[in-house]
Amino acid sequence: MPADARDYLLLALPWPLFYIAFNLAPGSLVLAMCAVSSCMAGLAAALKPSALASLKPGRGWVLASLLGSVTLYLVFVAGGLFSRAVGAWWQVLRVYSSLERSPLELLSTVVVGFAEEVYWRGYVQEHFISRQAGRPWWCSAIPYSLVHIVSGLPLLVLAAAPVGLIMGWLAKRWGVACSAAAHALWLVLVLYAAPVPAVLGA
Repeated sequence: MPADARDYLLLALPWPLFYIAFNLAPGSLVLAMCAVSSCMAGLAAALKPSALASLKPGRGWVLASLLGSVTLYLVFVAGGLFSRAVGAWWQVLRVYSSLERSPLELLSTVVVGFAEEVYWRGYVQEHFISRQAGRPWWCSAIPYSLVHIVSGLPLLVLAAAPVGLIMGWLAKRWGVACSAAAHALWLVLVLYAAPVPAVLGA
């Protein structure tokens, strides 16, 4: 099935919205991303309802989501060490400095995890790339990573790649509900429960 106007709209949508979140609301990044990701997920569900077809979780999804979130967290700790070694630690600190650590922000973080998966894995990966374009699921990690260019932080572009790959694999194997749970849990872990700067003592 060829792409239509709704696909072009949905595929272009993250670029201006991510730009707004990262550049016009840097002091409230999580709240801004909550609004952005909710908009993207809502439009994807409204314009392409089949994007929700892969939400149903497969057997063993709870354990898979736990292991996926912990694995990704360890990747980010290793990435923190890498960023310090190459002089990019300031980019990590910039992201963490945008956090308010309020109950509303924590709730918004969970919403971001679920909403991003509905859009990026439910629509982009499962609906557009796998079904319409006939490409391998991992190709969805490319636009997910590249859209972070608008943040002005090269490290975020690099960091988004393992997020896209791990969440993409979870979604393909156990359903988008699994990747959504893993994404939300990972965000809570890496931003609040055990922040990378605190773990690395920096």
